[in-house]
Amino acid sequence: MKKMILSVVLTIASLSALNAQEGLKGGAYLGIPSGNSTDYFGLNYGVFAAFHYPVFENLHLGATAGVDFFSGKDVPGTNQKFKGFTVLPIGVSGQFNLSDEFFATVDLGFALSLSKDYTGGFFFQPKGGWQNEFVQVFFFIKNISSELDTATEFKNFSSITSIGVGGAYKF
Repeated sequence: MKKMILSVVLTIASLSALNAQEGLKGGAYLGIPSGNSTDYFGLNYGVFAAFHYPVFENLHLGATAGVDFFSGKDVPGTNQKFKGFTVLPIGVSGQFNLSDEFFATVDLGFALSLSKDYTGGFFFQPKGGWQNEFVQVFFFIKNISSELDTATEFKNFSSITSIGVGGAYKF
């Protein structure tokens, strides 16, 4: 797992050397799980890097990658605790600038599981928010199609949904 995280850090760091023009951004976010996964996970947080290339005046297409963490919480009615869940989401990204200040983004790809007891799966993450020349502030809804990979009686979710806020610095 240490090698995987080091690989992600090196990949994200190398993105900054690719292009010194606008389009590269890095950020962090904080969210809470919703739906069936709220019994298993308490907090969602992570970091990401994205590059968007302008295709039209207000439409930018590109790629995104990051590390996404879900903290485990106690199973209701038992003295068991679920392990946290870590994924490496890698995907394509499209951003549409509604105006100079407001934008909408959609990320779509695959989330590789870095946790032993969980499967990886597809992820979908729409975002919307405010931006200026240097920063973006956004809200998001994220869905990752993942489930427990081990046999257990508490296996009653097939996807993890999270709602939250985040920010990004535009290089």
